[in-house]
Amino acid sequence: MRTINGRLAWLAGMSFLMAPLAFMVAQTVVPPSRLEVLLSKMQASQQGTQTLRVSFTQTNEFKMLKKPQVLKGDLVLQKPATALYRYTSPRKLYFRVMDGDLLMFDPAKKQAYLQDISRHQAKIERYLGLSQPVNELRKNFDVAWQGEENGVVTLYLTPLKHKIKKKVASMTFKVQEKDGLIREFEVEETEGDKIRFAFSNWELNPKLGDDDFTVPMPTGVKIERKMMNFREPFEE
Repeated sequence: MRTINGRLAWLAGMSFLMAPLAFMVAQTVVPPSRLEVLLSKMQASQQGTQTLRVSFTQTNEFKMLKKPQVLKGDLVLQKPATALYRYTSPRKLYFRVMDGDLLMFDPAKKQAYLQDISRHQAKIERYLGLSQPVNELRKNFDVAWQGEENGVVTLYLTPLKHKIKKKVASMTFKVQEKDGLIREFEVEETEGDKIRFAFSNWELNPKLGDDDFTVPMPTGVKIERKMMNFREPFEE
């Protein structure tokens, strides 16, 4: 069982990679001017996005699964570190990061768990791209421009540092060149498991309120504080 210390990359990958990892740059084989334009668009999009609402399709390819698992839902995000993942298919699940806590609610089982992640707040903010400069990211990853199709550029990222290599084997990003938004990304862990997200229905800087981050728990559901295994809800 992996706790928050071992699975924070998974959580942050779900909630925040679409924005900050657009900064990861390195040598490529494309003309420098073209790459610079794309990176500038990514950076402008990330820096200019304070709130976000987007739909996603998540595909899990885990060793314990006989076939890939496909989940659908939507993400609502507000910087610096508030996010709500609402899974709608094949069943409802909620993951919310707010005020230094991670809340997970499983409506079918009427189970709710809360974990203090305040000591990871700085790391979450780095994933949001607020405190980690481009030069620092450049030291951690190598990026290859793999090609493009219909205006979508594919970038392949490999970690350079040993501590990252222990968890992440590679990441693949598909970025729309005209606006710098990430349309799809895949994280392959060192153990061989893969998580892929495809995004649609982008809504940049929508006006958000408390209701947008409300988790609809019925009366009587008790919230238990515990160390969570983030894969457990998906392992059925």
